[in-house]
Amino acid sequence: MSAGWRNTHTTPFIKKELHCALVNELSLKEVMVLMNGREYGRAISLLEDEASSESKSPTERAELYEWLAECHRKLEDYKSCGDSYLDAIKRVLSQQIDLKSRARQALPLSEKALESYKLGGDTVDVLEAAKLRQRLLELAK
Repeated sequence: MSAGWRNTHTTPFIKKELHCALVNELSLKEVMVLMNGREYGRAISLLEDEASSESKSPTERAELYEWLAECHRKLEDYKSCGDSYLDAIKRVLSQQIDLKSRARQALPLSEKALESYKLGGDTVDVLEAAKLRQRLLELAK
């Protein structure tokens, strides 16, 4: 994964580099090698293990779920991609910052989830993602 990819696919609230704690526990280089080698299934396994860790901060977990979403997108598994974005949104909304800021941070993720569901989710997924996006727009004002 090139630095260019990271600059164009991460949201503003997430630092461009993973936190030091993540680097210690997760072989970021291994995930990057797997993704560059189009071994998205193996990258997903590594990322899922880390993303499910309760010892991670909400911000770290949100970032991991975004990476998971990207892997699912590359595999054209748009339902799982949307689900991963929703998992990232849950982590963003659990942060200990004001609601307006959380909504602003979650909004781009909700748009990506909606786009993904339109490509591969069912009608319920699309409707729920659209409702979530609308609610976040209202909260972000």
